[in-house]
Amino acid sequence: MAMEKLLKEIAAIPGVTGSCVFDRHKGPLCRDLDSPLTAEMFQNVGMHLVRQVQMGTMCGLSIRSSHFRFDRYTVVGIPLENGGVLMTICENQANCSLIATTAGMLVADMCDAGAGREDSASATREVSTETEEDEPGDSGVNLEMEAHLRDIGQALAAAIGPVAEVVMQDFLEKWRANGPVIPARLSELAAMLADEIGDEELAAEFKSRIRHII
Repeated sequence: MAMEKLLKEIAAIPGVTGSCVFDRHKGPLCRDLDSPLTAEMFQNVGMHLVRQVQMGTMCGLSIRSSHFRFDRYTVVGIPLENGGVLMTICENQANCSLIATTAGMLVADMCDAGAGREDSASATREVSTETEEDEPGDSGVNLEMEAHLRDIGQALAAAIGPVAEVVMQDFLEKWRANGPVIPARLSELAAMLADEIGDEELAAEFKSRIRHII
């Protein structure tokens, strides 16, 4: 069954505005959604759901569903095997338990529908990684970068707590995708993480801890 058809089935549940598959790298992959959320809010809620699932996994917890209730609507998130989440936007008076149960029953079929594309993307990433590792003369740089990234991760944890590990991985992937992994670009990574912290005082403390690197 096509992913689009599965999303339409979920959208047909009474009180549901629409549904979407959210990927932490690419954002919405497939959607049947007439959402009251702005694009920025949609991205933020999707990332919060993904990170919540990741934190649960780190703690040995298997999250089946998560509900974010706002003033005018509710977002129901269902984890997918590929690391993404199925997001369903519904009216506040809708039966969220029913929606989560119905969506959960369709998740297995949805994962099967997206498996081919995910496998292809994973293969591409693996080839890219192997190419980088085969470059000569990088061993010293890699050791230096590992130390710098470890220091940045520790500084981030001091600022925002245990969720830092998940946040660091997310932004590392974005940072690596935008250019070479070299010390000269660490200030760019630090700026991205400082913006994510949000709090000016904590962000300043974070930057102070890694001033010797950037």
